[in-house]
Amino acid sequence: WGFPAMAYTPAPSKNVDVGSNPSPPMAVNRDDEKSLTNSQTPAPLVDAADSQRRNAASLPSERSSVTLSDIERVYEFGRVIGDGNFAVVRECRRRDGGELLALKIVERSKLVGREHMMQNELSLLGSLCHPRIVRLFTHHHTRTHSYLVMELVSGGDLFEAISDRGKFPEAEAGLIVSDVSEALEYIHRKSIVHRDLKPENLLVERVAASVCRLKLGDFGLAMVVTEPVFTICGTPTYVAPEILHETGYGVAVDVWALGVILFVLLCGFPPFRSRERDQEELFKLIKQAQLHFPSPYWDSISEEAKSLVRCLLEVDPTLRLTAEQTLQHPWVKAMASVCMQRALTDRNQRKLQNAGAKIKDNSEELLTDKTQQHCGSKEKVTLRRKTQLSMRESDDYSPDLNLQSRSFDHNKTSESINQSMNNLIFQTPPLCPNPNLQPVECLAKAIVFSDI
Repeated sequence: WGFPAMAYTPAPSKNVDVGSNPSPPMAVNRDDEKSLTNSQTPAPLVDAADSQRRNAASLPSERSSVTLSDIERVYEFGRVIGDGNFAVVRECRRRDGGELLALKIVERSKLVGREHMMQNELSLLGSLCHPRIVRLFTHHHTRTHSYLVMELVSGGDLFEAISDRGKFPEAEAGLIVSDVSEALEYIHRKSIVHRDLKPENLLVERVAASVCRLKLGDFGLAMVVTEPVFTICGTPTYVAPEILHETGYGVAVDVWALGVILFVLLCGFPPFRSRERDQEELFKLIKQAQLHFPSPYWDSISEEAKSLVRCLLEVDPTLRLTAEQTLQHPWVKAMASVCMQRALTDRNQRKLQNAGAKIKDNSEELLTDKTQQHCGSKEKVTLRRKTQLSMRESDDYSPDLNLQSRSFDHNKTSESINQSMNNLIFQTPPLCPNPNLQPVECLAKAIVFSDI
């Protein structure tokens, strides 16, 4: 519930030119996006069977009141990873098993008149279990706050990713559409409509350097639909035209929002935008649904991607693609496959690099050990004696002089040491199969063959 609900009262229409000269591109601004609901708020949903919730050991049941001390006895609070108007999300760790989780802390005094939002999230999200949907494990309530223990998704949200990158390659955009379509197909089969699908409610799970998977969260406006709904709600940029026309809507509004998200992913700005950031002008453009792909921003985008955008942003909800059809769209399947193959390749390359580094370290240790074995104590004594003899032959060596007063030719000494080392190498047992190799190469070969 990152944004407050706000009443919507239609205003006189303005004359808007939506011809071939669309507004200049304007990126989505988080501050401009306010969820909107009218005064006819939906009734709270009846609690669904919660087979997926996990009981928190050492805490009372979810319907019982607890104290903050009770919660802190079970969970160790961590850093803040999200902050909205009604809730703060923190990392937390279970003290018994060390499991990392997310703890959504809701200040209930700020939910007056919007209690149904939390009721919806508890009853719906708690009953869902899907890899592309954020899990709700359990929830507890003190006198002033509610604590929702949820799956930790630590990669931020899609809005932050769009803000950082501007736009996405087609392959990554296709994988994102695939992930969101999976989540929507799952909840739509259960007759659940999300009604607030937007980048802020899609959490990022990074699986490779350039590949991320998404999880759908924030079910505060979600509801079960068994007949057309007339409540005006959602977020202006992503709201479907049938919501604004007040003709009744269903799960297809989520697919429209997915089309807006895909448009933003591919070019960096939304398909319908007001020059003056005027909400009424924006709603008029959405209801007219005249779609443009302005140059040069769309020049490099494939026709297959543009075709999918048109199918998702179809003004007639009965002709619009469903989530299941979107998931099976050829472009989505192809792009998701390319992206996942890239992630697999990156993962394998990292494994090879790690294995290569480990082999190199082991080889260096082995070479050091073998060298020390071939240059044992007897050889070292011989080398020391030969070196001393060379020093006596080239210097005025006097045993009565201390080390600081001794002087000798370093070059001659180095040559003598090298010659002695070579003699030692060739005096070792003939492990090397090729006597023409250089001394160092021969030693390396000897080490390798001695390991066989």
